[in-house]
Amino acid sequence: MKATIRALGFASLLISAQAFAAEPTATSGDKVEHGLENVKEGTKEVAKGIQTTAEAAGKTATEVTQTVGRSIKAATCPIVGDRKTKLYYAKDSKSYLQILDGQKYFEDDDRSCFMTEDAARNDGYVRSAN
Repeated sequence: MKATIRALGFASLLISAQAFAAEPTATSGDKVEHGLENVKEGTKEVAKGIQTTAEAAGKTATEVTQTVGRSIKAATCPIVGDRKTKLYYAKDSKSYLQILDGQKYFEDDDRSCFMTEDAARNDGYVRSAN
């Protein structure tokens, strides 16, 4: 009886092994290929997320740097004068930040910095209307 049970167990094992071996290997290969495609797609998505995060961090760093730079310039140059027009711009002037940054106003650095409006006036500058 024990021999019969052992023989049946061995036969079951052989049948299972044969059934497994009889399955088309393409199916296993397809599963592996599908898994690899999933990994590729996941990797692409992660890379996009990292790129987006890096771009946002870079943009934030740039904005912070510009803000800090502008604050330093404004602290060291509270009154900005245009040497060509002899007009000066105080912090409350609408054009102060544009003049301070030199945006589209100066081909060369035709700006003068003054600590006070009196210093600008003493140097021949007149307050700008804007």
